[in-house]
Amino acid sequence: MIKKSLKKWYVVSSLVTLLGTGIYTYGCADGWWSYSSISNFTPEAFADDSYKPLFFAPYDRFYNGGYMDNASLFNEDIVVEWTTYLKGRLEESEVKKFLLSSQENEEEINQLYANLKGKNKTTWNLKDERVQNFVTFLYQAKAIENYSNDSYSYWDYESYTASAMEENQADKVEKVYKGLRSNDAFYTNRMWFQVMKAKFYSTNRASVITFFEESAAKQPKNTLYYRGLSYVAGAYYQAGDFNHSNALYAEVFNGNAMLRQTALYNYRPMDTANTKEVAKTIPSKEVQAALWAMQGYYTNSLDALKEMMDVDKKSPHANFLLTRWVNQQEAAVLKFREASFKSSKEYFASLNKAIDQPGLDWIKSIAKQPEQVDNPALWLLASGYLAIFQGEYQEADQALAQAKKEAKGNTLVDNQIRLFNLINRVSQIKKMDARAEEIILLDMEWIYNEIMPKSNWEDPFRYDYALHWVRQYLAAIYAEQGNSVMSEIMYSNLDFYGNVDNTVKMEKFLLAAKKTKFEQLMVNQYAYNLSDIYERRAINLFYQDKIEQAIVEMKKAEPIKAEYAYSGESYVKPYKNTELLGNPFNGKIQDCNDCDHQAKQSVKYTKLSFLEKIQEMQDKVAKGEDVFNNALLVGNAFYNGTYYGNARVFYYNALVNEYGNFISPSERKYLLHMGQAKKYYSVAKKAATTNEQKAKIAYLEAKVERNEFYAEQYQNKDYYWGAGWDDPMFKKWKGFQELATLYKDTKYYQEVINECGYFRTYLEKNHQ
Repeated sequence: MIKKSLKKWYVVSSLVTLLGTGIYTYGCADGWWSYSSISNFTPEAFADDSYKPLFFAPYDRFYNGGYMDNASLFNEDIVVEWTTYLKGRLEESEVKKFLLSSQENEEEINQLYANLKGKNKTTWNLKDERVQNFVTFLYQAKAIENYSNDSYSYWDYESYTASAMEENQADKVEKVYKGLRSNDAFYTNRMWFQVMKAKFYSTNRASVITFFEESAAKQPKNTLYYRGLSYVAGAYYQAGDFNHSNALYAEVFNGNAMLRQTALYNYRPMDTANTKEVAKTIPSKEVQAALWAMQGYYTNSLDALKEMMDVDKKSPHANFLLTRWVNQQEAAVLKFREASFKSSKEYFASLNKAIDQPGLDWIKSIAKQPEQVDNPALWLLASGYLAIFQGEYQEADQALAQAKKEAKGNTLVDNQIRLFNLINRVSQIKKMDARAEEIILLDMEWIYNEIMPKSNWEDPFRYDYALHWVRQYLAAIYAEQGNSVMSEIMYSNLDFYGNVDNTVKMEKFLLAAKKTKFEQLMVNQYAYNLSDIYERRAINLFYQDKIEQAIVEMKKAEPIKAEYAYSGESYVKPYKNTELLGNPFNGKIQDCNDCDHQAKQSVKYTKLSFLEKIQEMQDKVAKGEDVFNNALLVGNAFYNGTYYGNARVFYYNALVNEYGNFISPSERKYLLHMGQAKKYYSVAKKAATTNEQKAKIAYLEAKVERNEFYAEQYQNKDYYWGAGWDDPMFKKWKGFQELATLYKDTKYYQEVINECGYFRTYLEKNHQ
């Protein structure tokens, strides 16, 4: 056995706000993206599955991951072929067991092979010629698989060495093949392939070339033939003769669909001049076309496509290469970003510059002769789709209409055409009115009512980005017309709800009984509802200390039935009935939200009952009833209702959209603001009659000072990473000073020393 390092063997109002967000806001919205979220052009509509790994994939080596498992690629076919050949002599389960796990069943195979000479009894009828052939095949294949199926640990890449079969062992397999006297073509063909395999994995890899040249003419051009041809190409590749290897891989690519990806993976890209020279050595125009197809995958797809069309206009290989070019072109358009556009006209003018115009002109010239190509609908769709981005709407319309005739009932192609027609019509809209709505209504209903309900992750039809873009574009048109409500419904920007007047406009529109069919369709698709709006208003009013008004709005935030997006399971959004996780009226020494959430609570507050309890306490304060305690508890409520407290759930709302540690600038004025807590602590301080009460207020005011410092120093930044190890976490808060100088004789003072490390550090540095 010879070993070689694996490393040596491994060769193998500006419109830009609405229109410029593109893939980034949509494709990554939930941490996952699909090709449908970055593209409109569906390659699956135009080429069969053998080309699928070769489609354009901007972030992957192969489309959809396209993992190549060569060791098991043919397993299913092998089992079926041998089972059919044996005609019931053995059960399929036995055939599969020995074919796919020959190394694990090595001892049994050795016994069966020995039994061919009658040494032992067996349940198999070893006198039957086909069973004898199967056993002999297993015996020979088992020895070769020790080398062909050699595997290694990815974690041990550097030290791994690959094994090669000794040349004399390969010669023994060849001797068995040449000694065959059977007229059994099936068996002979498979033993021939075992010789090819043995020689390729032997120490004399080049010997596979000679053997193939001597014997290939007698073999049928089936999968085994092309697998054998791949071995020959690999031998040339290892020898550095890439002209020969590329020519042979082109023959494999053209001749066997299952090996298409493997052939392309092993293809060595060349410059154009060299590729032309290699093409001259290939007698078949179909194989020449395959050569250019692989070359175009790695280099300029359009240049290779032109060369291919000069050789063979009817080549089916042109289809996948053309889809790659279209996907590459739209990638430049759909990701397009400029500084700012004053109008939709200026926006489309910018897109025009992003398209390869000479390339598109050539595509159009070919599309005008649809009878000369393999897939006329593809060429017409490519030219029509990209013409839209050139502002050539009539030309696009004509191309799409002609493509419809060529589609011949292909549902995926028909869907693609209808989608492009929608994009074409929307692109021409300069004003949203009844006429514009009528033009696009049926297609929008088609997407929402027919396409989306049936869609799943395996559905290749790409409509996501197109729908997203349509909504963005129409939102921009509505904004230009001053219709802020429909602009928000078409493409939501939560800043819209920062303006109270906008919430009133949206409420009025959603409650209106009279809407056009298009408006109602989009309202049905709108992500937010009246309860979201009422709850958002109540939250904002709370932070403004307008509790009575907040209660009115929160009461309107009725629970709503909803469905989870992925599972489709129904649930209820509780809104006003949402339970707070901790007691929002607690004001403890340590801010430990998790501790408060886990603590036993005699009363569980909802968002609504929380507000109602605050109002009850405020009324008592106004009446002079137990002012200290009531003002203290109201102060705690406002404290806990901020980012720093245990009642963050109170501000959890789809329109507020704050669920994490980073608070957006528009919400900081409420969620990081301690003004209301400070106000009520001040009221309580004035009403305090004992040192214990005063000590408590002094400490709570210190916490307020600390939070205000954190907000200003660390959280009012573009990005919030928290404080660093060397950044100050506390200062000489006024509350600390009061507590340390005025109330050290209180029980509360001792409790603070026991629980607050910052206060202990303060004392060590300032009151030793």
